[in-house]
Amino acid sequence: MFLALISAFALSQTPTQSATPPKAGATCSKAGITSNYGGKKFTCVKNGKKLIWDKGTSIIQKAPTPTPTSTPTPTPTPTPTPTPTPMPSPSSNSPIEPGGSCSKEGDLQPLNSGQVICQNGKWSPYNSTPGSSSPGSTNSGSAVSTEWVYLASLTSGNGLGNVSDPSLVQEPSGKIRMYFKNGNDSEAKITGFDNYIHSAVSSDNGVTWTVESGVRMAVTSPVEVLPKVGGGYQAWGWKQSPSGDSMYYAESSDGLTFNEITISGLDPKTCKNSSGQSLAPLGDPSIVKLSDGTWLLHVQGTGVGDTGPNFARWACVATSPDGKTWTAVQSRSYGGSTDVTTNPAIYLNSAGKVEWLWPTYDSLISRTGDGTTFGTSTSSIAASDPERLDLANGTELLAYGNFDNRSGGVIVIAKRQKTSYSIQKEQGTPGVVPGSVITWSISGATQSQVTVWNFCLNKKYADIAGASVTYETVSGMLKVTARDPSNTHGCVYVLVGSEKVIG
Repeated sequence: MFLALISAFALSQTPTQSATPPKAGATCSKAGITSNYGGKKFTCVKNGKKLIWDKGTSIIQKAPTPTPTSTPTPTPTPTPTPTPTPMPSPSSNSPIEPGGSCSKEGDLQPLNSGQVICQNGKWSPYNSTPGSSSPGSTNSGSAVSTEWVYLASLTSGNGLGNVSDPSLVQEPSGKIRMYFKNGNDSEAKITGFDNYIHSAVSSDNGVTWTVESGVRMAVTSPVEVLPKVGGGYQAWGWKQSPSGDSMYYAESSDGLTFNEITISGLDPKTCKNSSGQSLAPLGDPSIVKLSDGTWLLHVQGTGVGDTGPNFARWACVATSPDGKTWTAVQSRSYGGSTDVTTNPAIYLNSAGKVEWLWPTYDSLISRTGDGTTFGTSTSSIAASDPERLDLANGTELLAYGNFDNRSGGVIVIAKRQKTSYSIQKEQGTPGVVPGSVITWSISGATQSQVTVWNFCLNKKYADIAGASVTYETVSGMLKVTARDPSNTHGCVYVLVGSEKVIG
C-alpha cells in the first residue's frame, strides 16, 4: 500500500573491474567486483554460498554540467522507470518460488520482497545487494524508508485489552473511525475482555483519538470495513465454530451499529497453496473493489507452515463479482518458502491504484499496480497487520500493530511525509535473543534529534528498567544501538527529528 519509492541507505564497496565478460547467474570470483559489457554494468554478488553475476544495470552517460561552480553539486544518475511485473502466480506444476522448476538459466523474476533466479533448473533466492538477506531472517540489515512520521498510538491498558488489527474509514464529515479487536492474550497475561470489535475516532486527521463506548461487531476475528456504494459501511470477517470457520458479513448505515447478513462468502477450505494443501484457518481479510467491478481479497492462511522457527506461511487470493460470493484462485496463492509473516493487505488508493502490502519480520514490502500486475517492490518500516487510508485532504495514513509480552499490543498511526533523513535498521545478532539488540544507522540527524521508543510500553528506552541506548559516529553516520534483554518482540523504533520520523 505504498505510492512512492523510498529513500534508502545502502552500504557500498569500491568496485574492482573484472576482465571476463559476465553472464547473469554465472559464477564470479569476488563479491563487489564489476564488469562493463554490452552496455551494462554487472556486479558480483553473494547468493547463498555462491558468488554470481547479477542481471546488470544499463550504463547511463552523464552530460557535462553546463555551468560548473567552485563547489559542484553532484548530479544523481537518472533512475530508469520500473517496468510493471506480474504478481507471482505459481502453478501446481512450476511455482515461481525457491525450489520450483524453471527453464531459462539466469532468468530473474520478482517474488515477494525480492527476486529469485533460475539456476540449474530450479528457482533460488537472489539478493542483488551485498549484505542483504531474505525476509524473515533474524540477522539482517534493511534499508528503512523515512516517509512515515508518527502521529499517535493506541495501547493496551487503561480499560483496553490486547488491541490489534486496525481497519480505517473516513466519514463524509471528515471524521476518521478506526475499528480494532479488543482481545485477551495469554502471553501478556491480559484477560477479561470480550475479544470483539471496538472503535475509536479522530477529528484532527489522526493526531488524537477517542475510544468509543460499546461493541461495534460481536465477532471474534479481525474485520475489514469499507464504505458502501450509496452510503453506509460493510464489513467482512470470520465466524468460528467447531465445524469450521465461515465468512462473516455485516452492513451499517452509521458505522456504529452493524447488522449481520448471511452470504455465500468464501469457504476457507478452498484456499490452497500450489501443492493443494488447505491454508485454513484464515486471518484478517483485506478487500478492494477493482475498476472493472471485480472484488479482490488477500488473506493470510496458517494451516501450512505455521510452526517455527522457520515459518513458511501462505496467503490466499480470492475474487468475487459482488463482494458476497467468493472464489479462491489457487494459482495466485503466494508465500511458503518466503513467509507471509502477518496479515498482508491491499488498498485502492486515491489515485485509483491498488497497493499491495506484505509484512515481513523486519520491514514492510509494497508494490503498486492494478490488482493483478504490480510494479517494483519497495520497503519501509516493520509494520504488522498494516492498514492504509487516504484522507479527503490528501493526507496518507498508515496504521499498523505490534506486540510486547510485557504489556500487550499497540496500534500505531502514521502519515506519509517526505524527509531528508536516511535510516538503516539492523535487528538481530547471532547468539542473541532477537529484539534484545537493535542498531540503526542514521544520516541527516544528530544525537539530540533521535529518541528510541518502545511503542507497546509507550516509553522511551531511557525510562525502561534494564534498557540502554548508545550513540557513536561511524563513517559519517550516527549509529544508535538499543539494548533491552527483556525485549523479544519488534515494538521498538527510533523517532527522528521534530517530525518524529519512524525508523
